[in-house]
Amino acid sequence: MARDRLVSPTARFAVALMIALSALFAAAAAARADMIGHGGLIRSIAMSPDGRLALTASFDYTARLWRFDEQRELQRLDGHDGPVNAAVFAPGGRQAVTVGADGRLIVWTLADGDARHVVEAHEGRAMSVVLSADGATALTGGWDGRLALWEVASGRRLDSFDTGTPITAVAFGPDEASLVAGGRDGVIRLVRRRDGIVIGGIKAHDLGLTSVVGSRNGRRLLSIGLDNHARVWNLASQALVSEYLPKPATKPVAAALSADGRAVLVGYLDGRLLLLDAGSGSVQRTLEVEDGPVWAVAFSRDTRFALTAGVEERVKVWHLATGDRISTAGDDDANRPMPWLASDHPGARTFRKCANCHALTRAERQRSGPHFAGLFGRRAGTVAGYRYSGVLRRSDVIWDRQTIAELFRLGPDRYMPGTKMPVQQIADEGRLTDLIDYLQQIAPPD
Repeated sequence: MARDRLVSPTARFAVALMIALSALFAAAAAARADMIGHGGLIRSIAMSPDGRLALTASFDYTARLWRFDEQRELQRLDGHDGPVNAAVFAPGGRQAVTVGADGRLIVWTLADGDARHVVEAHEGRAMSVVLSADGATALTGGWDGRLALWEVASGRRLDSFDTGTPITAVAFGPDEASLVAGGRDGVIRLVRRRDGIVIGGIKAHDLGLTSVVGSRNGRRLLSIGLDNHARVWNLASQALVSEYLPKPATKPVAAALSADGRAVLVGYLDGRLLLLDAGSGSVQRTLEVEDGPVWAVAFSRDTRFALTAGVEERVKVWHLATGDRISTAGDDDANRPMPWLASDHPGARTFRKCANCHALTRAERQRSGPHFAGLFGRRAGTVAGYRYSGVLRRSDVIWDRQTIAELFRLGPDRYMPGTKMPVQQIADEGRLTDLIDYLQQIAPPD
């Protein structure tokens, strides 16, 4: 019997050619060191529980694991025979689960990129996957209309229920006692987990429902649809909490709900990204992030950043408080003096990560972070012309050996909540001392 997963040689050649051309384009025209490597549109983005890693799923048949702070690829997860529609981390961040247009569910070991379990999960496209809070159970939904529960440790199917309509997205309900199925018919169905009985239904959208995303506690649900609305629901009461309709109307393509259910990201067909208050539906920030559709969006774990992907087949990172794009490199790297690359100082290698986001002098093109000229003895938030977040502008921290060490011991997100600096920690005290020694050596006077 013909299945979606049977791909013709012509289609395989087309995908291979697309990947090759994308790689050439990235090498020639990568103005910024975003998360670059996929050879097709990115369909989903997930963040690890500790906020250090990102996981992407793509039309190029792969999922990829990235270092968030360095925007660097760590693993290429290649095991699907079709586009990968969704990817999620297991608690602890050591495993991941993906589903694809080939109908498969794959459980991955991230340390080595090994496909631990490969399961024929759905007849036709598997569209969505979420994990239970303990990571023991995966819930999937597909165009075959079925909800399925899987034991992650073994890949064994635990249960399966027919909803009667193609499923575009799934979520766990409150206390994981119910399952949520977002249907292409615009209806969100609540299914009792123990027996598959439908215990509730929300007519969420007049036209097709394209995505649903649940909060971590399962109490709130975000939905977007072809009727251009983004809506937040209370699952316990099945009542509408808030909604947003853009003017002029344009279709939402991707959406994310913060873990606490308080904030919403919506990516639109026209390239805009909106940050919304989930309780009121009011717009908190609007960003122009793409020249075409925003295919995937995600919050960082601390909700300071948004991750987006669109027509350029790369993931971009945005600081939501300021609207600034966070990048680790620029066009001028080929001609930029980089003495740390030739230095034998033990702190020089660690400093390379700092150099990705910070210029040494005022004369250089300024980067995502403020320059290092006059760093030691400078009050935080005082480099002229740099757009700081509010927490830095109000800070009374003076940068010296002690405060810089504390920044890296605790991590920027804890030392200065709201900062634009991604999560980076240095647990090794010797390595941290070497970095600070090198910083003192290389940072010029102001």
